[in-house]
Amino acid sequence: MKLAHGIIAMLVTPFTPDYMLNEEALRAEVRWAIDSGAQGIVATPSIGEFVHLSEAERLRAWEVTLEETRRHPGICAVAMTSGATTLETLSYARHAARMGFDAQQVIPPYYWRCGELEVERHYRMVAEAAGPPVVIYHNPALSKFTISPRFAGKLAGIPNIVAMKEVLTDLQHLEALYDEIAARIDIYNTFRALLAGLMLGAAGGFINVFAVPAAAALLKSFGNGELKRAEEIQRRLNRCFPRGGEETLGHLGTTKVTASVATGIDMGPARPPYMAPEGAADLIKSRLPRLMEIL
Repeated sequence: MKLAHGIIAMLVTPFTPDYMLNEEALRAEVRWAIDSGAQGIVATPSIGEFVHLSEAERLRAWEVTLEETRRHPGICAVAMTSGATTLETLSYARHAARMGFDAQQVIPPYYWRCGELEVERHYRMVAEAAGPPVVIYHNPALSKFTISPRFAGKLAGIPNIVAMKEVLTDLQHLEALYDEIAARIDIYNTFRALLAGLMLGAAGGFINVFAVPAAAALLKSFGNGELKRAEEIQRRLNRCFPRGGEETLGHLGTTKVTASVATGIDMGPARPPYMAPEGAADLIKSRLPRLMEIL
């Protein structure tokens, strides 16, 4: 299956109160995302706490996600195969290939700082290993490595790299990125810059699960030529969910709480030491109706 164009939902990994994998909640989350307009699913992405899972837990979360996704024909399944080293990533890539994932999402190595030669080596080794097609994940707040538009253009020439998920929202950066990529691979934007990305030629967005309904509605409006409506959805979407991104204290805990409120599924806590700020749930509950009324 080709990586779907449209909305690709990035899942949180639900836990029980004692931090064990909640498989039934995970299945419900997959169904909710697809019912809300997702054309694809990402298992254990960054907000899915892949770095907090043992190998056995991570692979079981993949199995559950894939089983539930395959109940819905036409929905693509992506595994976050990233590891702190290339060899660890390659190991997870082999698991993803064996299990039948349609693509793998890969962030640059994220503990020791890397230079361009090392990051290029990382992506070449993963892409050339006969695993699933590779989606570059650009998130410099987490990887401590910034992929410049020029360097992204170089990575786009590596066979088996098929797409890039971009979290940055600066318009000048995005314009330069699209110019350098020149449609050789697909680009997917974060929900905060989804409309800007679509206007530049994005294939869609890799979207935090809680923002999937609004992102799907925005995509539909854009496709129908209803640009004013798409712009208003984008504005309300950005106002609804707290800004700041991965560099903000409490971001992971807030994301977990936001997913619970938006989906109605109890996703449980983030694993220690990560916590949501006090009042996070009430803040989302107060903002969500304004967004939902336009959907």
